[in-house]
Order: sequence, then C-alpha cells, then structure tokens
Amino acid sequence: MSRALLATALAAALPALATDISVEIAGVESSKGHVLVALYDEETFLKKKPVQKLRIDLAPGTAVTGVFRDVPEGTYAVVAFHDENGNGKLDRNLIGIPTEKIGFSNNPSLWGPPRFSDSKFVLGSAAQRFAITLR
Repeated sequence: MSRALLATALAAALPALATDISVEIAGVESSKGHVLVALYDEETFLKKKPVQKLRIDLAPGTAVTGVFRDVPEGTYAVVAFHDENGNGKLDRNLIGIPTEKIGFSNNPSLWGPPRFSDSKFVLGSAAQRFAITLR
C-alpha cells in the first residue's frame, strides 16, 4: 500500500478532533429553576435542535458553569437562559419578547434575536472557556 493511501486510510479511521467548551453564566439572580444552555452550529442556530444542550441546576451562592464535552472542531454559538419557572422553555410576553433572562456567546446587544454571525466562535483543538451574561 502506498504511503499516501495509508495516510488517507488512517485519517479516515481516526475520529475527528473533539474538545470541551466551558461556559460560565453570569446574571443569574435567584436559585429558582435552572439554566438551560444550548450549543448550535450555523445550520441549527435558533431554528432546529441544538448540537448539544445542558441543564444546570442552581443552588444559592454557587457559580453557574456548564461544560459541553467532546465537541468536534467547527464554528458554533451558545445560547443560555434562566428557566426560572422550570417549564423547559423560554417564556415570552404577548409580543414575543423574552420574559426570562437570556444571553448569547460574545454577549451581543439584544435588540431582537442576534444573527449567528453576532454570536459565533471558532472551536479548534484546544478547550475553550468563555462567559455569557444573562440580560
């Protein structure tokens, strides 16, 4: 077998590089409910099922951090919200504005839902850590 063919076969047999994304959530003001965090790629952002999701239970006086494990390299965005009433969804008022605190990666200004380009980040082979502030 030639070296090029062997290298191609080995690359195909190896799993894609994957790493962890640690997300620290600021702006949680009560220990009611939990924080829901979702990891999206461009195709699924705010439209389809996320690539991964987390549910972080809250306790008084504790930091709120979640970790997405074994995420393949790529471009992603994270959305988090404080599901204070524990119903598993982002509550909204009659005109569609969220009534629960929400935040996005890169902490873009919230004059309506952000675009993927406002919240995206590139995940390489090194673990990544960042903070989201709920507003």
